[in-house]
Amino acid sequence: MLKEKSVIRAVKKTVLSFAFVGLCAVFFSCSKNNKSVLPFEIVGSGEVSGSGEMSGSQNNKSVLSFEAMDTFVSVQSYGKNSAAVNQKVRERIVQIESELSVTKETSDVYRINHAKSFPVTVSDDTKNVLLFSLNIAEKTSGALNPALYPVTSAWGFTKDEFRVPPENEIKTLLPLCDFKKVSVSENSVSIEKNMALDLGAVGKGFAGDEAVKLYADEGIKSALLDLGGNIQALGKKPDGSLWNVGIKSPFTGEVCASVKICDRAVITSGGSERYFFTADSKRYIHIFDSSTGRPAESGLSSATVITERGLYGDSLSTALFVLGKEKSCDLWKKYHDFEMILITEKNEIYYTEGLSECISFYDNFSKNEMIVKESAKQ
Repeated sequence: MLKEKSVIRAVKKTVLSFAFVGLCAVFFSCSKNNKSVLPFEIVGSGEVSGSGEMSGSQNNKSVLSFEAMDTFVSVQSYGKNSAAVNQKVRERIVQIESELSVTKETSDVYRINHAKSFPVTVSDDTKNVLLFSLNIAEKTSGALNPALYPVTSAWGFTKDEFRVPPENEIKTLLPLCDFKKVSVSENSVSIEKNMALDLGAVGKGFAGDEAVKLYADEGIKSALLDLGGNIQALGKKPDGSLWNVGIKSPFTGEVCASVKICDRAVITSGGSERYFFTADSKRYIHIFDSSTGRPAESGLSSATVITERGLYGDSLSTALFVLGKEKSCDLWKKYHDFEMILITEKNEIYYTEGLSECISFYDNFSKNEMIVKESAKQ
């Protein structure tokens, strides 16, 4: 076995959240060549930077930062009771983590994966997230696969014990990753022997949806969430303007594009945030192709999805990254219920036509092209 050396960063998604500055302090983000200076009010970076909780409140704006779901979470909301609602949001996110975690021994997913007999009774949250994941798995031919855990754990990403499994081991594990063998009946889940589930690719998206729902139910009309780089907005900014969300370059780490949003989630998957190197300098990322049992090699460096639902965006961003540009475009043209931004390994950027009025660019891409839906044949 090759000896591995790991280069790990703790966050899966590579989205930075920013809001254009009104009458508040300006944060200038300069490119390395100093040719562009972008005025943004920084909201959150999706980076893990410390532990514990931080909170603050000013002019009915409340901010709360904490760790959950193996990442750093920051929420900000506006309203008379915003601080109290932020705490309720934190509690809801922690609850979801306790149900979906693959490592917490009391979670639904852990109990499924270690069950001696089936079915296993699970919460409504787990049931709904699993059913949604299985639906997306079907639509994407397994590009998103909630049953891929036997393979990903063999590579060591769950416990940060990295290795490259031999090909015969991968071939043995792949039949255990057939998502069609997962059975869900009401709140009862069954899998076959030695199979295992992992809902980590969609958990933060679901948590974002639940947080936005809670804010709305509590009368909050403006909020912005950063769940480890998953950005989700409720309403507009308090001044009535749109949120402006910056997309990080997978090559430089600087903001290379941004989209203006309202009531949307912006979620990116890519291989630049979590990976390991082997002794011969081969890099292996944490996003896997279920057809090969190996890290995805689709020609993409990042895939960003803009949707109304965070759960949908979280599942699709992973699937699109695995599918690659051509198949992602085919999927978008078929369903047309999401927008996307694809950045290739050649630093080409492709974006769907629904973003034409709300996207801005801050990088010299080798190619910049809008994807349009084909007109109906006459």
